Amino acid sequence: MGPSAWIFGAAGAFIGVVAAWLVSQGNPGNMGLCIACFLRDTTGFFGGAKANMGAVAYIRPEIIGLILGAAIAAFATKEFRPRGGSGTLLRFVLGFIFMVSALIFLGCTVRAWLRLGGGDLNALYGVAGIIVGVSIGAVFLKNGYNLGRSKRLPAPLGWLGVLLAVVLLGLALASASGTAPNGFTVTKAKAFATGTTPPAVFLKGPDGTPSKILKPDGAMLAPDGSIVGADGAVVASAEAVAKAKPQPGGKRAPIAISLVAGLVLGTVAQRSRFCSIGGIRDVVLVKRFDLLFGVIGLLVGAFVANVALGQFNLGFENQPIAHTDALGNFAAMAVAGLAAVMLGGCPFRQVIMSGEGDADAFAAVLGMAAGAFVAHWQGIASSAKGLSQLGWPALAVMAVVLVAIALIKRERAA
Repeated sequence: MGPSAWIFGAAGAFIGVVAAWLVSQGNPGNMGLCIACFLRDTTGFFGGAKANMGAVAYIRPEIIGLILGAAIAAFATKEFRPRGGSGTLLRFVLGFIFMVSALIFLGCTVRAWLRLGGGDLNALYGVAGIIVGVSIGAVFLKNGYNLGRSKRLPAPLGWLGVLLAVVLLGLALASASGTAPNGFTVTKAKAFATGTTPPAVFLKGPDGTPSKILKPDGAMLAPDGSIVGADGAVVASAEAVAKAKPQPGGKRAPIAISLVAGLVLGTVAQRSRFCSIGGIRDVVLVKRFDLLFGVIGLLVGAFVANVALGQFNLGFENQPIAHTDALGNFAAMAVAGLAAVMLGGCPFRQVIMSGEGDADAFAAVLGMAAGAFVAHWQGIASSAKGLSQLGWPALAVMAVVLVAIALIKRERAA
């Protein structure tokens, strides 16, 4: 362990503090920063209406800021290098697998630590899964798994990540001003949804009662507090209305705060090389502990900030956007951790590298976006009730695919 351990630790603590602070500014609980969730929400903006993503459809400015912040830092330090060609298609597949498994857990490898820092003890099973998945990945690396070396690419290919961020920024600003083109899906800010099937979606007034019914069309609030449809049938009882929960896409910090936070975090992550799984990998693989301090700092920073902000809630039950299926949490993060090692870095690191000119990382980010679309479209993503019926079969198939990729890309000893 060298002096760089303290740099990683300080960077991780800073990220944890900012993530917790973003929750106080409006982001979902224990989700001030979640690459999987935020890429999923951004994907929902483009396909929400057709992929059961209406509750999670919002371009997250933090993603934009992370890419642009990393690009600015890379340019300033002459580290922006267009590169790629290292198993690009397989990286898309690995990103896809990571995202689907993360949505079964309900959070990426960064959010697993942030959930724990917020008191969510269900995250302990997820963290255990990460350690197991990363350890298995380390065994694959020791046995020759390698996607190959990247090479220098034409400059335009290095700008793909930055171009994506700029396009998203334009759409986000247009959406915020109400001038976005038709055809996109945006979850209304501070929207609530009942647990009924189908759910009733509404905005709350100052007195806590529905002030505007968004769905279903033509529904209205009855005198007894229930929501009735246009045909007079009860859509949601008064009890269901009282217990309605905020839609994840409707919980967000102001766009300016989110964007600036993303820019700062992108700069810090680019300069520090922060990675939420790299520390565990290095400990298992080469017995080096420097990067691990980044994860420790992330956990400590989130914990201290959550306590200071009154957001710490210790326990298994009633945790925000989480379920209590211990084995499901463990298995999902084991698959996600393995996929991240095979990618060469966690999703946070992939987003940052896409801002540095890495076309392979950009392919992984696109794979994660595709995984988010499919996970919701096919009903694979979990909910607060637990894993879906397709959760376990999906994890089994993805685990087999990861092992197959590891065997196919294994370098034979001369």
